[in-house]
Formats: sequence, C-alpha cells, structure tokens
Amino acid sequence: MRRILSYMEKVKGKSILAPLFKCLESMFELFVPLVIAGMIDQGIRKENLAVIWHSLFLLLALACIGCLTAVIAQYFAAEVAMVVGKSYRRDLFHKILSLPYRDYNELSASSLITRIGPDIFQIESTVNMVLRLLMRSPFIVVGACIMAFRMSARLSVLFLFVLLLLSIVVFGIMALTMPFYKRIQVSLENITRKYRENIMGIRVVRAFCQEEKEEEEFLEKNQDYTKVQITVGKISALLNPMSMLLIQFGLMGILYFSSKMVNDGRLFQGNVVALTNYMSQILLELLKLANLIILMVKAYASISRIEEVMERKNEEDQSVNDKEAVTLSTRNQATEKVQKQELDANASSDSNKAGILLKNLSFSYEVGEERALSDISFSLKEGESLGIIGGTGSGKSTLISLICGFYADYEGEIFLWGKNLRDYSKRELRESIAYVPQKAVLFSGTLKENLLWRKKEAKDEELWKALEIAQGKDFVEEKGEGLDLPVSIEGKNFSGGQRQRLSIARALVGDSKLLILDDSASALDMLTERKLRTALEGYQGEKSLLVISQRVSSIRHFPKILVLDQGKLIGLGSHQELMENCSVYQEICASQKQGKEA
Repeated sequence: MRRILSYMEKVKGKSILAPLFKCLESMFELFVPLVIAGMIDQGIRKENLAVIWHSLFLLLALACIGCLTAVIAQYFAAEVAMVVGKSYRRDLFHKILSLPYRDYNELSASSLITRIGPDIFQIESTVNMVLRLLMRSPFIVVGACIMAFRMSARLSVLFLFVLLLLSIVVFGIMALTMPFYKRIQVSLENITRKYRENIMGIRVVRAFCQEEKEEEEFLEKNQDYTKVQITVGKISALLNPMSMLLIQFGLMGILYFSSKMVNDGRLFQGNVVALTNYMSQILLELLKLANLIILMVKAYASISRIEEVMERKNEEDQSVNDKEAVTLSTRNQATEKVQKQELDANASSDSNKAGILLKNLSFSYEVGEERALSDISFSLKEGESLGIIGGTGSGKSTLISLICGFYADYEGEIFLWGKNLRDYSKRELRESIAYVPQKAVLFSGTLKENLLWRKKEAKDEELWKALEIAQGKDFVEEKGEGLDLPVSIEGKNFSGGQRQRLSIARALVGDSKLLILDDSASALDMLTERKLRTALEGYQGEKSLLVISQRVSSIRHFPKILVLDQGKLIGLGSHQELMENCSVYQEICASQKQGKEA
C-alpha cells in the first residue's frame, strides 16, 4: 500500500482533487430531494407556478454542475490510476529483470506474466474506483441520514435500522467472498501457464497428435477457474435482491408511518418523496461501497502477489556482491589460502597468471538437495581455451552459470583475472564476459538492433566482422536487407542454425576477456561448425574461450578439456591425455565413433 501511495505522490494534487470533486457532486445530489420536496409542497400543492419554475431551473443547475464535477473527478481519478499502473508496471518489469536466476526457477513465466498484466490492471481499476467512491459513498449515506433526521427524527430511526440491516448483508456477503479472490488469480495463472506451454510447443503437440489431451487438460483448468468464479458469483448474486428486499421493506415502513403523519399534519407530501429518495440513495451507495470493498479485496490479493516479487532481493544483492552467501571471515580465509597456493605460485610472470581459477567449487539449486557440482577445482590462463564435455545433467551449464555470476550462494571460490568473483559489480562482470546460451534468443526488431546489445556505439564494419566470424554474413547478405533485416519475435523467421550464428555474432561485438559458448553450435552442420571454429581461433587473441559441446569433434583440438560426470570433475587434459586415462571420455568418444582419432 505504501508503494501505491508513493506513486500517487507524483500526482498528489489530482489525487486530492478527484475525491473532493466527487464529494462536491454528492452535496448537489443531497440537495435534489429537498428541492423536489419544496416544489411539491410550496409549488404544486399551492399551485404556485413561480416556485415550480424556480425549482425546475434549480434542479437543472444542480444536474449540470453535478455532471461537470463528476466528469472532472473521473478525469483526475483515471489519470491517477494510469500513473499508478504505469509506475507499478515499470518497477515490476525492472524488478523481474534484476531477479537472481534462482528466483526465475521458482517463479514461473506464466506467474510473472499474470502479475505484470491482469494483477496490475486490477490495481489500476481499484485506484480509480477508490478515488471516486471511497469518500463519496459514506458522504452520501451520512448526509442522507442527516437530511432525513432534519425532516423527521422519528422516521430517521427507521433509516438507521434499515441501514444497520443493509450493512450486515453487504459486509457479510463480502466476508464470504473474500477468500476466493486469491484462488481466482491462481486459477487464472494456471490457465495462462497451460496456454503459454501450448503456444510455445504447438509443433510438438501436433507432431505427437496430443491436441485432444491438451484440450482436455486446458478444459480442466478452465473449469476450475469457472467453478471458483461461479461460486463467488452465486454468493455475490444474493447482494442485490437481499438489499432490494430490505430497502423495499424500509420504503413500506416510511410510507406507512409517514402517511399517518401526513394525515395528522405533522409531515407534508413533499417530505415523504424526499425521504424515499434518500432511502434509495442510501441503498445505491451502500451497494457501490460493497462493490468497492470487494474490488479492494481483489486488489489486495493482486498487490500481495506483486509484492512477493518486489520484496525479493535483486541479483546484485544475491549474486556477485552477496555478503550473506559467505561470511567475511570465511571469505578472507579462503581467499588467503587460494591466493597462497595458486595465485602467488602463478604470479611469477604475466603469461602464467591464471585468468580463471576455481577452488573447491560446490553448488546445489535447493537447500538440502543433491549437489549439482561437487568440489570442482581447475585453472585457466588468460587467452587459453577450454572445452567442457559430459553427459546430460553432468553440471556443464551450471558451471558456466556460476562463472557468469548468475548464482551467488555457492561454496568455494571463483577468481577471474586475479579478482574474486564476489568483488565484481554486475556490470563490470558482464562486460568482461561474452555469453552465448544453449537456446539462441533473438528479440523483435532489426538485426542491427540485436547485434548492438553489447556495444551500442559499434560501427557497421564491426557488426559485419562479427557476422563473418560467426558464419552468418553469407545468409544475411542473401536476404538483401543487410543490417536492417527484420527479426520477428524470438527470431522465428530464421532457422535454428541461423539463430545460433546470429547469437554468436552478437556476443562477438565489443570487447570481452572471456567468450563462453554453451553448446551454442549444436544446430550447425559439421562444415559450418568447422569454419566457425577456425574463425574463432583467429579472433580469440588474448581472450579466453570456454566451449560446452556434446560433440567431441568440437573440442578435441583444445589444449584443455574438462570432463564432468554427475557434478564431479573426473578428467582434465588434452584429447590424447583423456583418451589414455579417462574412461568416461573414452566412452563418449566411442559413442560418437571418435575413438580411432585419438
């Protein structure tokens, strides 16, 4: 709630003016029954045309002024609601981009989409209605009761009694429906997740003829959502008829008692009309207030879900600068030990200085779970290349993620170019590393816009050079649009191999000390991959190169190859050395019919 108030502070004047203009509108509405009562008692009953015409003009003036104030209030309320929604959406999007990788594993994409979409829209609608009704409805209810008391103190008791019953009905129904609204948002989230999975995997669904199965599962989730909505609807449907029933009994009581008072001369006919109007106003505003409170309950559920994300620590807090991951004393001890045993030994010359140094590195994705990596130690000189290979689930991508600083709560130490990974700022670390993930990711726009992600001021010559090294220049030139070549969402207008080459080209633009290819050439044919490997050798220079691959042919020429199995380092050396002393590597080579090349 404090966050919403801080957003409203940006348009403080309009946030105050909106409810004030609604209260001003309410004042004019409260005067309308009095004018009608005067017109009936002083004009129609006494056949005084001057009073009738005066009353008509006064009613017209009240209607025009009330309409004007309502429009102004609505305009201010809508603008404040849009500012709140825009600010919330902007901050949530920024927060999502800054979350640690571990949180992405915990929060699904469909959940985040629902929070930044329907949940924020719910907050916008609520802010709009709160500014319009939160002061107006109580103002009219209290004002109508005061006006009724001025006309007849005895009948005002009936007003208060009906008001009490109406409040019990309204807030009772509201209390019954409140627990369902968070379930509604969760059900909607499940629908979004299922819908997104099918859209993203439509080819697989059709290839396996699973349309009927997916339709049944979607129908099941849709029915769950519908069931909750119907339950809430059934309870909420009692609100209007029960309120109308009470108000009709109240009107019957007013007419019954007021008729006796009219016969006795203690009340005029115009007062009876005014009293019934005030009773109707009370009913209408109580119903509005009930709907507003229900809307606020829905918004509270949405706010809770969004704040669950907003309150999480940023990547900078949990990643490279995470002081909680390792205590200061432990870090100092480990640092001194590693530097004494490894760095100092390698500091005899710049050429021998370790570019990458891992010491007793261990990591698990969840506390108490089996470790994804266990006691990994190795070093790599600056400008040196390293191939990483292993079976599925052996920890290859996890190792790369830790070197990139995507996870902070690991055990052991990582040093990059003589500096502890935890001492890097996020920007400094990411600018030093060019990373190409397993899945090639492109963004809608143009090819040039995608290639400029690492270096915004890069010239066209540099972009073409990166495309040439990544073996993408030829097919880009064939399309005839050059760097202005359009890129559709997720790069769907390119083949898998083309997307991989463009992703590699994007990483090659700009300066970096380390290039990481996480199985980024898996969709390339052998000839293209060989050309890419040759081009990278010439490009590498002083840069270190880490390549994850499932193909032995892609890394067999590297001076160092690291073999992982079930999160453990079981081999480190050249191809020939591993063929002699690493059984797992021998099995991989044999399975790929590479054993004869040893």
